[in-house]
Amino acid sequence: MMEITKTRRSMMFDAKGFTLIEVMIAMVILGIGILAVVGLQTRNMSYNSSSKRQTEGYTWAMDQVERLLALPYTSAQLSVQGSPTVVGDGHTVTRSPYTVEWDVADNSANIPNSRIVNVFVRWQGREVSRVDFTRVQSSF
Repeated sequence: MMEITKTRRSMMFDAKGFTLIEVMIAMVILGIGILAVVGLQTRNMSYNSSSKRQTEGYTWAMDQVERLLALPYTSAQLSVQGSPTVVGDGHTVTRSPYTVEWDVADNSANIPNSRIVNVFVRWQGREVSRVDFTRVQSSF
């Protein structure tokens, strides 16, 4: 009889499987992992959106640079306006949702018959792209 009782007791304690505590701990660890992945995805979406704005802004800036390079040197869009030290007080055009601004400053002291043109692209008041170039009056 002693032998039978021992076997039943040892069978009861040797049972295989998971306890409720082990399952709960595993669920907490899984939940933390899932929250970490969700957080990374959210941040990744934000970075992708910012990268898209910068790429579009640079494209608009280069488009404006090409338009300005096609104009004659004496064009009103290449005239010096405002103070050359104040950024954004020159020419402006809105290409929703971006604002393209360009400032023109006289650069004849360094290069005869030349102007420095700074093109800025802003989105919600923040600069997302900038292109600077020097426009020289052609001799022909």
